[in-house]
Amino acid sequence: MPKHAILSDVHANLEALLAIYRDFVKLEGLRSVVSLGDLVGYGPNPAEVVSGLHSLTKKGYTVRYCLGNHDAAALGRFEFVDLRDSHDLEFLATQAGLKDREAIARQYLDQKQRRYIPVSTNAKVSIAWTRERLTEPYRQFLLQQSQDHLSLGAGVLCVHASPRDTLFEYVLDGRRAQKVVEAPMMAGVHVCFFGHTHIPGVWQLPADQLVRFAGRAICMQPPRLVPGPRVQLKPDALISLVNVGSVGQSRDGDARACYVVYDEEAETVEFRRVPYDVAATRQKILDSGLPASLAERLGAADAERSVAEAEREE
Repeated sequence: MPKHAILSDVHANLEALLAIYRDFVKLEGLRSVVSLGDLVGYGPNPAEVVSGLHSLTKKGYTVRYCLGNHDAAALGRFEFVDLRDSHDLEFLATQAGLKDREAIARQYLDQKQRRYIPVSTNAKVSIAWTRERLTEPYRQFLLQQSQDHLSLGAGVLCVHASPRDTLFEYVLDGRRAQKVVEAPMMAGVHVCFFGHTHIPGVWQLPADQLVRFAGRAICMQPPRLVPGPRVQLKPDALISLVNVGSVGQSRDGDARACYVVYDEEAETVEFRRVPYDVAATRQKILDSGLPASLAERLGAADAERSVAEAEREE
């Protein structure tokens, strides 16, 4: 049975992606790679990241893709708007017919009708920058290859954000995790992989605590957060929700690139943290004209020291 490298939220950070490539070759039996989305946005190398991940197919890897919210915005599926920007508010009122914040919220919550997504200033600016630089071949690749969700086999689901809302829901706590387990898309699923929050973790629920009746599912208790870095899945007894973290923009206080290895035979997930040249990515962001704050959020000096330490060890 194969091993799968499951990654998310590279966010156009080529140095971080190359670092995990180097980690892949250390892993015996790893021939499958799954991207859970947000290959682009925030970072300085969108085209290089898309082509770099695809290049793994020439090295014998199978690569599959879920669509992320930043990917979808870069492709024009959604428009990012900044509610702190008076021009955006005027556009929404006069052109989109969304007269107030309540109307904006209603259209956002309607997954079939949503078009305008309230985001931070950085997110809006970076997507505009990305659209200018993501040429048509890369756009077509993302459009044709990316799915809203995919399966890694019976009972194993992959999405970008959540089975309740594959692009935009943030699963940050046990309450949200409980709602996820109750989602219709989770029927028959014992392991769900997702990203979006940039914060790795595993929630688990005993399978006998999920009650199904009259077409609905109810958790009798909230899933609990379990410690890593290696977690036993026990698919016959447990329902597991696995947030794989972020390759290119970690937000859990550890600036290293993060991804997981899912071992089907051992029924485990292993979180792997890989140092990369944070300083190089920061400088690229500053040189590109993207907001300087996007460079600042990548990590602190201790992350850069970890790169130097890893290089000395090699």
